[in-house]
Amino acid sequence: MSRTVNSFCRACHACCGVLVDIEKGVPIRVRGDKENPLFQGFCCIKGQNYAAQRNSPNRLWYSQKRQPDGSYLPIPVDQAIDEIAVKLTSLIKEHGARSVAAYIGTFGSTSSSANSVMSGAWMTAIGSPMTFTSNTIDQPGKFVAAALFGRWMAPSHNFLQAQATLLIGMNPLVSMSGGIPHTNPGRHLTDALKRGMKLIVIDPRRSETARRAQIHLQPKPGADIPILAAMLQFIIDNELYDAEFVADNTTGLSSLRAALEVYTPEVVTELSGLDYEQITEAAREFATAGSGVATAGTGPNMSGNTTLLEYLVLCLNTLCGRWLRAGEQVTEPATLSEFVQPIAQAQSPSPEFAYGFGEQLRVRNLSSTAAGLPTAALPDEILLPGEGQVKALISHGGNPVSIWPDQVKAIESIRALELSVQIDLTMSTTARESDYVIAVRHPLEMPGITLTHEFMNSYAPGFGTTAPWAQYSPAVVEPPEDSDLLEDWQFFYRLAQRMELQLEATPILWHGTSGIEPWTVDMTHEPTTDDIFEFVTKAGRVSLEEVKQYPAGAIFADPAVIVAPKEANWEGRLDLANNEMMSNLMRSVHSGETKGAYPFRLVSRRQINVLNSSWHDNPGQVRGDSHNPAFMHPLDMEALELNNGMGISLSSEHGTISAVVKADKNLRRGVISMSHGWGGLPEQDQAFRDIGSNTGKLISNDSHYERYTGLPRMSNIPVAVKLLNESSSSPPNSL
Repeated sequence: MSRTVNSFCRACHACCGVLVDIEKGVPIRVRGDKENPLFQGFCCIKGQNYAAQRNSPNRLWYSQKRQPDGSYLPIPVDQAIDEIAVKLTSLIKEHGARSVAAYIGTFGSTSSSANSVMSGAWMTAIGSPMTFTSNTIDQPGKFVAAALFGRWMAPSHNFLQAQATLLIGMNPLVSMSGGIPHTNPGRHLTDALKRGMKLIVIDPRRSETARRAQIHLQPKPGADIPILAAMLQFIIDNELYDAEFVADNTTGLSSLRAALEVYTPEVVTELSGLDYEQITEAAREFATAGSGVATAGTGPNMSGNTTLLEYLVLCLNTLCGRWLRAGEQVTEPATLSEFVQPIAQAQSPSPEFAYGFGEQLRVRNLSSTAAGLPTAALPDEILLPGEGQVKALISHGGNPVSIWPDQVKAIESIRALELSVQIDLTMSTTARESDYVIAVRHPLEMPGITLTHEFMNSYAPGFGTTAPWAQYSPAVVEPPEDSDLLEDWQFFYRLAQRMELQLEATPILWHGTSGIEPWTVDMTHEPTTDDIFEFVTKAGRVSLEEVKQYPAGAIFADPAVIVAPKEANWEGRLDLANNEMMSNLMRSVHSGETKGAYPFRLVSRRQINVLNSSWHDNPGQVRGDSHNPAFMHPLDMEALELNNGMGISLSSEHGTISAVVKADKNLRRGVISMSHGWGGLPEQDQAFRDIGSNTGKLISNDSHYERYTGLPRMSNIPVAVKLLNESSSSPPNSL
């Protein structure tokens, strides 16, 4: 019997509304819902392959336990939890709670809004501060910079009203995240350009988005700081900034201008490889447009100076007054998420909660940050002997072996653990290194709410969409009767039961402190997923019960949310010239590098068909291209006598990988572009044509790292290129 049901995709934070065709209890097709009022039928290739992911021959239907010989055998999930509880109890008794760490990847939050609530409650219950997330290996500077800068207590301009949009190292037509609304970015961009919006893109690659820009600056990789410095200097000197807004709500304008003095036209031209007039033209277009925001992406954030980059972006948006004012309507107010009345006033900086607080790590003088504990330091916390050494790791929603920087050290650290638990849908690279692999339900097999979709709006200026939309989906199919699966959160709840712990759940917020009282979870009767959803949405503008009345989701525009005026005697101001950031800004003028033995720069790139390390084995997504090519400019290939499809070695000062070279005329010369998250374990290095290569092997997590967040340089990596002798048994040494 066939039927079609409404749901939404949870492959990423976008939560696209979809229709799922089901035959005999099995999903056979997922497609965009043309009747959806927000997405209007849009669903990317990842969502279109959602049924294939759920039905994959590589899908785990039973949890696995590693055997003494390294093989894996199925184990009943409750037995696995029993054994894990015994081991954890012993480790905590002998080494303390700090010896247990948790890592939450992207899918930990996107697959279910219940997961982080319960995993966080479990870590709190055992008393361990060692929770790490993917936030600190993507764009941690957004959180740290906001703590140093302060926060406008109302949203930034929405894309619908933008007269200019500035994208720094972003390609939202592919990434579906930031800069252009993720609810069908192609349509949104087409409509915006028709109404006259100016699109300005800064990117060493003429990306799919840059090709549609009126202004595309194609600089050297890693030149975003001098470019932004030049733009800010030009805007200030030519009085193109919003003088009234700046005077009423900021401090530090003159100090900012003084720090920018070192960025002369000659210096900026040298560092960026651009004509200075190109930069000032872009600055004038953005500043005089009147509305629209600047947003930076993953690549620039991974280039070595994530916090300063994001701080300058905040300076640019603030100088140009790109924040909503009193009396203006909020385009995308909170729906299910906790509602806080927007107010047209500045919340002063809280530098004490930017970095250098909370849990002190044992390496590189790192500690907690506004984005969380630095994940790049976790392998060292595992490998470094002594008091506080991490002995056990539970990973869910992520794939550390493929995603953490410095893959060699990441694998060494996973292998050094006394207990490693991977919660996963498949035998990922991390699963194949773990003691236990807990098999879990696919999102189509469990309820969901679009909370992560809403959180994007408060992530940073330029993120989010164009209407207050929300959806609840029940599980649309059940797993096979003979499978033995649970939801991620259930693992933590049942583990707490075995360890006789009391869980106290708290909501997860991007900013501020929740007004919801902690929930003392009943440890005798297991809650349902909907019970957890009720808890995390209890302070929403719209109740979960009301959202459930609309199976296809709905836009909840009423009542309208209007920005309130500044409170009487309010004294908060945004800081345009934090002392540490200004010192960093002046130091960064000396950050130019000579070519030396590594004349190329390797930069990251997104792919529309996969996200990070996920579903590289799904034929419908990879479409015959099961590796991540090393894209080079054709003239660079010609100079090295390389042709499409040849094997090459890429060597950094830290390591070497093999890759398949492919021409891309849209790159700036001297730049190589590869996607991260591919490849396998070291013994699979020679299979790079089949599974790709992991760029993390080129990265060292204890050199060229930012001192605030610990983020090593994961893009703009100096590399050398050499034709690969594929008859040899191992990649050649770097030149």
